[in-house]
Amino acid sequence: MTTVDRDNTVTTITGAAPGVIVALRRAAAIATEHGHNYLGVEDLLTALLDTTSPMEVHWKQRELGALTFDEVRHLARSVVPGPTTGEHGPAEPATVTFEATGRHAEEFVAMIERNS
Repeated sequence: MTTVDRDNTVTTITGAAPGVIVALRRAAAIATEHGHNYLGVEDLLTALLDTTSPMEVHWKQRELGALTFDEVRHLARSVVPGPTTGEHGPAEPATVTFEATGRHAEEFVAMIERNS
């Protein structure tokens, strides 16, 4: 298999908060540490849980103890901030664009479009 045949994606994110960039870079390092050349959801989740996040702060403040998966999902949604006020931050909403190449590019694009 040549490198031309291999699957690849290039993703561009505009309007990412600095913490998102840190998490993505940490996730890429975790992927490399585990010997794979792609960034998976599992790598990103591990990176998010390895740092002190707003979710962890709220969890400790509320003394929640052990949580079910649904409770973790609810907690995560509860710490999402509201609308930006003032004149700081990006002028436009955040966006994520991508390009896919390789033998499975059409399948990747279809899956991404179907699930986002």
